Amino acid sequence: MTHATHRSLFVASVAVLALVVAACGSSPATSTPSAAASSSPAASIGPSAPPSVAATTPAPAATPVGSVACAVTPQTGQLPSDRLTGMQVLGVPGADIVRFQFSPGSLTPAGPPVGSLDVATPPFTEGASGLPIELDGEQALQVVFRGMSLQNDVGQETYTGEREIRATDPSRSLRHVIVFDESEGQMGWYIGYDGPSCVTLTREGDDVLVAITFGPGS
Repeated sequence: MTHATHRSLFVASVAVLALVVAACGSSPATSTPSAAASSSPAASIGPSAPPSVAATTPAPAATPVGSVACAVTPQTGQLPSDRLTGMQVLGVPGADIVRFQFSPGSLTPAGPPVGSLDVATPPFTEGASGLPIELDGEQALQVVFRGMSLQNDVGQETYTGEREIRATDPSRSLRHVIVFDESEGQMGWYIGYDGPSCVTLTREGDDVLVAITFGPGS
């Protein structure tokens, strides 16, 4: 697997911060929402959108896909579509956000696309080759998208965003985001982070967000 140039994008977003604070203060979700759980329009952030210092307009309200408060347990939820097209790392006061961006789905999807969040345990390896992956961070998550269309209708690669980002700011919790599997309709990501943070998985329009909210001692 070829890893793209490492970079870190940290932007402040009042709307995303409100989402993180509300999600971390709530109890874990007890059910998985259906595809109709979110009726909000697609978020304005896309793969080609330049980073900004602050949002000028409120983002659409986020609909929980599943959440946990400072103890990671398996979570699953319906994805916006079967086509992942972008990934961003955002830094807001008190939290780091990994935003996965989806485009309109295939005309004939293979099946309902589903995403999951779980704890990742070493050894960390590439899905197809089994080669080792050196994941930065004291703790690790794995996010897996299944039922994905990895190529568009003319055979072009669907996902063209970053496949690896390493964070260098020691004041942040997030340390590393990297693809570990991209085959047979599946795209898997490892997320490494430090500290006793709360982790939430939410959906915002056509985006899926993993929020790592800094806990005590972070």
